[in-house]
Amino acid sequence: MKNILIIIFYNILSKFSCSELIKPKLCVTCKYFIKDYFVGNKFGKCSLLPIEKEENRYFLVDGSGENKKMDYNYCSIARQYDDMCGKEGKLYEKK
Repeated sequence: MKNILIIIFYNILSKFSCSELIKPKLCVTCKYFIKDYFVGNKFGKCSLLPIEKEENRYFLVDGSGENKKMDYNYCSIARQYDDMCGKEGKLYEKK
């Protein structure tokens, strides 16, 4: 009798597999995803995590005070570190 109950319980649990309940948070479906137009989605960037780069190249030529350029981390980098988005996608927001 015990074996029959275990088999029934196992069959019920197998209908609700974990892969259906837990869907991964993919960067491609995040609202902060910036698609790379030349290669595709593999080298997409995250607009939520900007990097300020200083560009002083033309300051002495034209006197412009604007010497900062915005760039963004690749999604693969952002998902690699827990202080950014991490493997679980802490900063993920659906489109």
